[in-house]
Amino acid sequence: MKFQILSHAGLAITSNGVCLVCDPWLIGSTYWRSWWNYPPVSRELIASLKPDFIYLTHVHWDHFQGVSLRKFGTSIPIVIPREPRGRMRRDLNDMGFSNVTELRHGQSLYLSDDFKITSYHFDFLLDSSLIIETEGYTLFNANDTKVMGAPLRQILTHHPRIDFVFRSHSSANPRVCFEILDDPTVVVDEQAHYAKDFALFACAVPARYAIPFASNHCYLHKETFHFNDFVTTPRMVADYFKTHHIESPQVRIMVSGDYWSDTEGFVVTGHDYFENRQKHLDEYLGSKKAILEELYEREAQATITKQVLERYFAGVFKAMPYLWRRLYRNNSVLYVLTAGDNSYFFEVDFYRKEVREVSEYDDQSHPIQIHTSVAVMRHCIASDLFSHLTISKRVRYRVTLEKKSLLTLLNRFFALYEYEYLPIRRILNRRFFTSWLSRWREIYLYAQIGKDIMLGRAFDYARYLPSLSRSEQVRDHRG
Repeated sequence: MKFQILSHAGLAITSNGVCLVCDPWLIGSTYWRSWWNYPPVSRELIASLKPDFIYLTHVHWDHFQGVSLRKFGTSIPIVIPREPRGRMRRDLNDMGFSNVTELRHGQSLYLSDDFKITSYHFDFLLDSSLIIETEGYTLFNANDTKVMGAPLRQILTHHPRIDFVFRSHSSANPRVCFEILDDPTVVVDEQAHYAKDFALFACAVPARYAIPFASNHCYLHKETFHFNDFVTTPRMVADYFKTHHIESPQVRIMVSGDYWSDTEGFVVTGHDYFENRQKHLDEYLGSKKAILEELYEREAQATITKQVLERYFAGVFKAMPYLWRRLYRNNSVLYVLTAGDNSYFFEVDFYRKEVREVSEYDDQSHPIQIHTSVAVMRHCIASDLFSHLTISKRVRYRVTLEKKSLLTLLNRFFALYEYEYLPIRRILNRRFFTSWLSRWREIYLYAQIGKDIMLGRAFDYARYLPSLSRSEQVRDHRG
């Protein structure tokens, strides 16, 4: 058995002549040239891949990238979680992929006689993790899922002996994109807790080895390059383990091309990607300068009209429930859209269901602002994926502290709308209810969290992880 790190969240597992590839973003960039694999994936590695199956954890573009998927041909068998609404399958079908298998929560699939995968779903908008069992080894690809509570206990009950756990360790959320107009000193995100959360999860699983995973990307676009300073690197995770004297599980830093096999153990190339990160980032940026300059020139030519926004937001207005719209009474959202030297200003009044173009704005009269480029805005509209705007970080939210919750709620609405939870009539079907019935433990978890918040307890990730004493009982299952 062998597993190999392919990219940011790309993983290949080979056993008994069968190769499974997970989340193959391998080629180029994603999120409008904002995200790039770090370090880059070699052409030789890409050319060597001959997967028999592909598993996609969720629909975000750093896991679900069309350019990379098409490299393997549209007949390749693709396995995905069975979403409550099924957007992933429809998107794949629209891309020409027809050999698609959906796995229900907790459902297993044998890729060969001794190669089994089991999909576990988590998050209201659906992410998934994957358990891979083959040749006596168990791999837990937690990826981006922050699974905890009863859902995690379900996984550990069915798979109590984990050899390798893979999990993200840095931020993909938009918190660092917020600027608080009336108090710029407000801390919008804390980098330190991501390494801690990784360690808490790895210790609670438990596993022999923990691999920081699904966060090895960087930002090269001129609008987002500065966000490299906020990335939690695998080296930071390893340092956290060392500082806190965590010896089990053993944390291993692996980058694209590194692998482990049952005959060779860990084969890790010598590199200084995290020790001399700034040097490598500057060189990476220089190597992509021509591509980025071409993009900047193209984006500078983009235009947009009020009619384009009116057509899109007409559907949004219909889908937003009245009580949700009422929150935005006298709270219009200003979109500031730029293209080169040109700027466009649009007020979106969700309560009155209106889009208004304005000639100028100021922070006092517009305390809720969303700044992005015209090109990105147009693509969000065309792909019906505004929720990806937050991940891209090609956005600035300028808002007063009082109104910040309204922007957070708006982002939540777009996610529900684009994942087809809204309007509510979309979820009144058997598929939706049966999907959630099998995930009753997750509903119970949310009820627990809600109860704790109502009792005045701040959310604490560690509170919902299995007891570490249980972890210690199976820590040494392979000596």
